[in-house]
Amino acid sequence: MLKSISDILEDFNFMKLFVRLFLFCFGLLIVATAQGQVLENYNPKISIKHKGGLLPSPVMAAVEIDITDFPKASFDIQVPEESAVFLGDKLWFYTKSDTNFITSVKTIEGLVQSDSLNKVELLIYKSGIDEDAISIKKGIFKKASGVTEGKNAEGNLLRIKDEVKDFLIVALIVILALVAIFKVTYPLVFQSALRPVAVFSDEFSDSSSGGKVFSSDVLFYLLVFSMLVSLFIMSAIHFMDVPLLEEFLEGNLNYLFLVWLSGTAIFMVLSFLKYFWIKLFAVIYQLDRLDFSQFFYLVRGLLIVLLFLFVVIFGFYLQGTTAMDQIMNYAVTLFLLVYLLGVFRLFYLMLKKVPFKSYHLFSYLCTSEMVPFLLIVKIVMG
Repeated sequence: MLKSISDILEDFNFMKLFVRLFLFCFGLLIVATAQGQVLENYNPKISIKHKGGLLPSPVMAAVEIDITDFPKASFDIQVPEESAVFLGDKLWFYTKSDTNFITSVKTIEGLVQSDSLNKVELLIYKSGIDEDAISIKKGIFKKASGVTEGKNAEGNLLRIKDEVKDFLIVALIVILALVAIFKVTYPLVFQSALRPVAVFSDEFSDSSSGGKVFSSDVLFYLLVFSMLVSLFIMSAIHFMDVPLLEEFLEGNLNYLFLVWLSGTAIFMVLSFLKYFWIKLFAVIYQLDRLDFSQFFYLVRGLLIVLLFLFVVIFGFYLQGTTAMDQIMNYAVTLFLLVYLLGVFRLFYLMLKKVPFKSYHLFSYLCTSEMVPFLLIVKIVMG
């Protein structure tokens, strides 16, 4: 009786081993069938073409594929979203999303429609194209559906109108026009307020005619400043693809102008709140005669920096630079750095004006300037 039980257990273990071996072999067969047999890998032969400029940008990937060898083989092709794929000079298809498909050599040979060609150039056009997002292999693969050919492709998708680009051009023209009007209307204030050398001057006095935040020249100045800040933030949201906020920039030109002007109104209000914040601590520290000088000094410096940064950013954008997110990241970092340096510069200039010791001045600037600065950094850093 014991012997028969032992035999049964041995048979059971053998069956277990057999099932495992069968499952292992079946798995290998599935993997081999899914992956197929690669006859030629074109990935190392893919070359990326760049558009010239200060920062060359990748705009096209090119590779020559053989359409005569292995006529019964297929191509396994993977291309990124929003790419226009050409066979020679003929549009093949346009991808709305990341696309991976298999097509036979004979199909491509039929699209080329030339018996004299042994090879055809496959071109993939996409702004900022990445070589890692492309894969082209010839082999024996599992059959799959093809893609829409060039004759049925939506050609208008290749010429999508960039509403944000048009908006940025018009907005920059508006700001430059307002700066020109400011120069004509307030020539004396313009010389002291928008000259870059004035920021590095050791002079620390009221820069406006009235020395009041509600005077017409200062209101005009704050309007231009708020418009520039709003435009800079909209550009950062667009180029850096900020989640959720990017959805607010999807619309026509009129909608974008509405968002811009709304942002301008918000920053006008924030500018006044910042001034009252400074004035509150200036009264506490008995520096109420310097509150406007302190406020206008930083606003003047930040406006000059923002105007310079935006012109540089827009220059890169117009020439088709694809790494705009990196450029915008550098611009935001530079803006915050200049803001911080402005606060330290303010500390140096106010040392000659305040009647108390430096550590009291440092505590005053920490409460009046560093708190708003840290709040801005927190918002930017998320």
